[in-house]
Amino acid sequence: MATVLGQNSEPFESVELVERYRQFWRPRKVRIILLAESHVFTTESDRLFKTRPIADLPGYPTQYAKFVYCLAYGENSLTEGSDHPAIDGTPQFWKIFFSCVNEIESNESFASVLKSYTPTSARIRNKIDLLKTLRDRGVWLVDASVMALYDKGRKPSTKVMDQAIQTSWLGYTQEVIREANPSHVIVVGKGVARVIGAMLSRLVGDNFTIIEQPNAHLPAERHLANFRSYSRLCIRSGADYGKGQ
Repeated sequence: MATVLGQNSEPFESVELVERYRQFWRPRKVRIILLAESHVFTTESDRLFKTRPIADLPGYPTQYAKFVYCLAYGENSLTEGSDHPAIDGTPQFWKIFFSCVNEIESNESFASVLKSYTPTSARIRNKIDLLKTLRDRGVWLVDASVMALYDKGRKPSTKVMDQAIQTSWLGYTQEVIREANPSHVIVVGKGVARVIGAMLSRLVGDNFTIIEQPNAHLPAERHLANFRSYSRLCIRSGADYGKGQ
């Protein structure tokens, strides 16, 4: 990966930290994998931010990472002291998470996990409960690229992006999915599908669905339809999940 991204490579310690967050929220039995593109570049200085301990999450990492599984990413009150990265958070992925365990009627359905609707303490509690529910129901987020491809809103060229995703897939990600043995994979983004779609098909057969990126330039109605697709795939297909477990 570092040979592909060169001097723009994310520090390996950041990659390790993100993976600790990912493993913390891994379900005991994986049913659905959300296969996204990558997390956001986490610098050495980002990792210096300490996250506040959460009483009912023993063993939760205590360093800040620009990754949705890090609750402090987008929640200023969860870092120690008064300082916090200026712009952070991915509310669109919280909408995906919410959709995986709830029926979606309108954009107001997401109110419980969004800053513009719900006060901080209640919102954080809701996010923790949501992550626990996802874990309990076997829904797990995996990135096609184990190393960050986004930095301050910028991406590498398409050629480099494709090489990075393919290299990560061949060297790491496909084995993660093979070992997890999910019943279905939801590919978040057509770009990811374009690069690894054929290889994913050889791994899981027809048991995958491609949904556009949540930040793609699409009509609001299309985004809402996509969130409803997550509900359909994750909730209805898992109606019997947990029986006999």
